[in-house]
Order: sequence, then structure tokens, then C-alpha cells
Amino acid sequence: MKIAYISDVIYPYVKGGAERRIYEMGRRLAADDEIHVFGIKWWTGNSDTELNGIHVHGICKPLALYAGHRRSLKEALLFASSLGPVLKYDFDIIDCNQFPYLHCFPARLISQLKHIPLVITWHECWGHYWYEYLGSLGFVGKLVEKATLKMADRIVAVSENTKDSIKRFRTDVSLVPNGVDISYINSVAPAKLSVDALFVGRLIPEKHVDVLIRAMPAGTTLSVIGDGPERERLVELSRKLDKNVQFTDALAYSELIGIMKAANSLVLPSSREGFGIVALEALACGTPVITSNAKKNAAAALISQGKNGFVVSLSPDQIRLGLLEINKEEMKQAARTSAAQFDWNLLSARLRAVYQSLV
Repeated sequence: MKIAYISDVIYPYVKGGAERRIYEMGRRLAADDEIHVFGIKWWTGNSDTELNGIHVHGICKPLALYAGHRRSLKEALLFASSLGPVLKYDFDIIDCNQFPYLHCFPARLISQLKHIPLVITWHECWGHYWYEYLGSLGFVGKLVEKATLKMADRIVAVSENTKDSIKRFRTDVSLVPNGVDISYINSVAPAKLSVDALFVGRLIPEKHVDVLIRAMPAGTTLSVIGDGPERERLVELSRKLDKNVQFTDALAYSELIGIMKAANSLVLPSSREGFGIVALEALACGTPVITSNAKKNAAAALISQGKNGFVVSLSPDQIRLGLLEINKEEMKQAARTSAAQFDWNLLSARLRAVYQSLV
């Protein structure tokens, strides 16, 4: 098969769960299929390049992903208006990353003109959250989300939580979760220095890193790895509260995994996670996870209470209690076992079967 992925963000130039999924799935599918990714040109040099067997196409100039605390509308419009190069190829499947929605509309047109099935990989169903995100214009977001859901020939949900949220719009949804590279993670040595708690991700309000900083017990250490619009405020908060917090920009993956292996816990205090791939990576490292019981946090489904981590309410007191109760040595094996079923090698075969059913 010839498969086209359409995503404004491309790994490893932008490091997040959605783009990591395309990279990991794509490089495995490339053993038997021809894989192309069309996205924003985040790199220097030629617009067309190859990455581990994946043909990568930079179709427009880079713009900031965020305008303040929200995804940039200008960036989304630029990307959506730049999909003309996809028409030059004859693909068997087009798979669109859900966010930031607008590009899915020209992708639908291309799929109809070329008579190609359109798949949209769905990470989160926002629903009423649009009003929190856009205020009085939230109804526009809800209409766009609903229209995007209905235009695909098949929706692929990355979690049971997301699949259940979509059911009120359509029932023909395939579940293919995100995964981890178990073999690679096993090959990485732990870092020499450990921290009591680790956070990895974009520093945006819905991650609630401020709650984690407030939760840290006296004398404990926290490492925050990532960047985003909340960073300056979080640095100032940690200084004000006199917390031992180290802020680090995104790292090479091998270094990140080494730090995960050495950490006593990973904390993901999000109110929204379409899957929570960073939690799965930590579990594969043998590191227990503390996450929130928020309704839209799909990462909670990865946790067996008291075995490989804790699911707690989104408050400093409850997160602090989880940090004090974590026993990594006792939880290490359960954490690794719970991650084994999410190996990318198994999941890429499941995704390929979905594609084949549509061709």
C-alpha cells in the first residue's frame, strides 16, 4: 500500500504523542508499504527528505503552534491551505491527524477527487470543553469537531476513552492505541541521578503542572521536561514556593528514557489526555505513574490502582499523598507488565489491518 499521513507536526522536529505515533507506526509499516508524511517544514535543508524509510514532505513554512495558550489559528489555516502537493501522488489511504482540524477539510476533498479512503486518527473528543477553550465561540469549535468526525471513511481512536466519546456521533470506530518501543526502552541504561517525581510534556494549562509543584513534599525533587506558554509562570511559582524544581527543554529520546528509568515516579496531572503516551513510556521503564481521575484523562485507564501507580483527584493534597505512597521497587514489575501489550510492533499490524479493510 501507499499511505499518506497528514499532520502539521512531525516527529522528531516536534515532540508530542500524536506526531510520535505517526513516526513509530510509519517506520514499521515502511517495511512493506510506501509511507509519506506531509506536514510543516520544521527542519532546514530540502523540503523533501527521508527518515527511517518514511518519505517526509515539508509543504509550508513553520509558524508558532501556539498563540498565547491556544493553538494558533493562523498556523492551522496556513497548513490547511498548503495540501496541494498531496494531489501529485496516487495513494491507497490518507490518514489525517485530528488536530488542528482545518486540514481535514481539504484532505476530504483530495480523497474524493482521487477516490481514496480517508482515515482520521482521533486523539481527544472535546465536546463542551470548546466553551472553556474558546468562550462564547465554543459552538464553532463543536460544529467543526462534529463535521470532522462525520467526514472520514473511518475514525481510528487511540483510546477507549476517546472511542466512547465518539459513539454518540458514529459507531464505526476502530481502536488502535498508542504504543511504546519495548525493545528500545529495555536497551537504555538508567540515568545516574534520580528525582522523586518527573513530568514530561507541553507546559500548557490543562497539564496542571502548577498543581504538581504545589504538591511536592518538602525536601523532594521534581524534574519538568518540556516547554510551552506556561513555563515562565511555573518557574516563578517554583521560586515563590521554594520548591526544588529543575526545568529542562526537550531532550534526545535516549536521554529522556534514561531519566524516566531512574525517576522514582512520573506524575501526569492532566485534566485532558487523549492517551497519555508519556505515562505508557514510564510504565515500560518500570516507573510507577500518578495521574488524575479527570473524566477526559485517558491515561487513567493505564493505571491499576496501587499496582503500577495511583489515580488521584486533581489536588495538591492527593498528588502529595500518592508521591509519599509510591514504592518503585514493589511496583516496577507490574508497571513493565502492564506496558507489554502496547508494543508498537503489535499495534502497527493492527493499524495496517484497518487500512486493508478500506482499500
